[in-house]
Amino acid sequence: MPDLTASTAHTESDMNQADLPLDGTLCPGEAMHGQHLHQLLRAALPDSSHHKAAGWFGQTDFLFTRRHVDEDQDAYHDGLFITLWKRWDFWLALPDDSTGPGGRLAQAWARLRQDHQPALADGLLRQYRAYDDAGRPGPWQPLDADHASPEALQACAQAWRGVIDYWRLAEGQRRAGRPLRERLHAALTTARVQALTLLPVFTGRYNDWWNPERNGWWQGDVWIGARQPGHQGSRHWGRALKLSWRNGSEQPGDEEDDAHACYQIDLVEDDTPAQGTAQPPGLRLSYGQRQSDARRPLTNDAVQHMARLLQLFTDLEQQLYAANAREQRALRCAPLAPAGAAPALPRRPPFDPDETDADVLGPAIMALSHGWQSSGRSHATLVRERWTAQAEGMCPPDAQHAGAPAPPALVDPRMGQATDVLQLAHAVHALADPDLSARFHRRFAFAPGAFEHHAARSGRAVGPLLWQADGSLLAHVDGASGTADQTGAWWQLSADRRSMTALPPAQAPATVTSADASSTAHGVTVRGDGAGDLHGLAEDGRALWRHHVGGAIRSIAPAPDGHTLAVGTAGGYLVLLHKGSGTDPYLVSNSRYAEARRFIFWGDAPAPLAW
Repeated sequence: MPDLTASTAHTESDMNQADLPLDGTLCPGEAMHGQHLHQLLRAALPDSSHHKAAGWFGQTDFLFTRRHVDEDQDAYHDGLFITLWKRWDFWLALPDDSTGPGGRLAQAWARLRQDHQPALADGLLRQYRAYDDAGRPGPWQPLDADHASPEALQACAQAWRGVIDYWRLAEGQRRAGRPLRERLHAALTTARVQALTLLPVFTGRYNDWWNPERNGWWQGDVWIGARQPGHQGSRHWGRALKLSWRNGSEQPGDEEDDAHACYQIDLVEDDTPAQGTAQPPGLRLSYGQRQSDARRPLTNDAVQHMARLLQLFTDLEQQLYAANAREQRALRCAPLAPAGAAPALPRRPPFDPDETDADVLGPAIMALSHGWQSSGRSHATLVRERWTAQAEGMCPPDAQHAGAPAPPALVDPRMGQATDVLQLAHAVHALADPDLSARFHRRFAFAPGAFEHHAARSGRAVGPLLWQADGSLLAHVDGASGTADQTGAWWQLSADRRSMTALPPAQAPATVTSADASSTAHGVTVRGDGAGDLHGLAEDGRALWRHHVGGAIRSIAPAPDGHTLAVGTAGGYLVLLHKGSGTDPYLVSNSRYAEARRFIFWGDAPAPLAW
């Protein structure tokens, strides 16, 4: 049978750490008799609005019932039903005047198919049944010394004391004004839960809720997983965080891994009705004793579960943020590796226009592309959601007052693949084949965050920018740091926007105004900042969109056609943005601009790299 003593001791230890008050006036002495059951019924079902109250701890679950007949014409008594999972079932009830033939008690026990009338002792009607080795329940029998084994009597006494402990905690919280619920609501806010689920480990590594290999992992003895919002056809699902742990062991007939209890935290829409006062604003808390159980909403009486959930959430929050910080430090410190690390192109151009990217690039490069694009899309989604949360005030500074750690800085997870992709970009550029370049550009969206530190060290600042009447673009590029050339040079982008050539000094513009990191067209002002972001602003100053290009913005120049924007940055980037029909899911942006071309001027390369 389950070790209830050990389970109860562990729970009480947790409660003492949480400094939870107990109501010692409930069931003094803990004896199993009618008066104490009457007190428990009054605590569990204080008024006539509810006929049933259920709960669980460890592998024990219980159900209190008030005398009633339900819609299926099943009769219930003032009683308590206790189950020790596939070990024992116990039924304790208060007798009433209708216990004769045909009375409610007879109806209730006909429903339970008992073979004997329940025992009556200390003002309680008592029944029990045991489960066999195959996990099947036996017949109901009187719970007395003549019919029940000492093991059954002991198991019932332990379970009874566990139920009393459960309700002493519940009553203690009620009398104290529910301080635990207040602490739980202060810690479990929509902002904190959302921030945790948006960590890269959830958005990149473990981001498939329906894939057992990628929906979560064991963090010590607790399984943790996050569901990202999404939809498929008419089906829609929201964001959720799930915490699970092994709760005993499987019994005969159980499914594999069924012995796992869980808490789930769902973020809900503002107009979703609250399921009781135990639920924090904007969240739905539910719990299940076994994996096969349907989860039920957390209730105010589930004090043990509130305390455990609060402890698990705050502990795991700290652990995951610390692990994320370590991973980010490792990514920032990782240098770009020497050339030759990337998978080789399987064939040289030219290629047939009807050939697919898979035919041209081969399986190794396609696998690299899949990982790169998948990580990029997740990262872009993560940044956009962070921007939205900041704009809507979902990351309030007073969240710190509830012990919330500061949300970690967002680091592009593609840093680990940056070397391979950069070397592949060089190989594609050297072949100078427009079709191959277009395929590469489509399969590998540029990742400013993955090259951020290299660009800061080696970038040659680009700007000012000057569009020419023939559609070409002149760009001034500073000299490489640490070299004799500190004046820089002018480069010309061809009218077809495919190639750049250095201008001889004699052809350089004679007089040029300073670089301008702001531009206005069609009533929208585009401004660049030192973090490498472009901001689209309406005439009244409202923020319309944001687009990250990387490196402090040095110059912005709209093309005469009104659809293209040229941007020069201190990180060595000349970026051509073209207005499209919607947001590119692979770019850190919520604008309608797509990246048509990028030229990279870094001090460790003699010529710009076209991406």
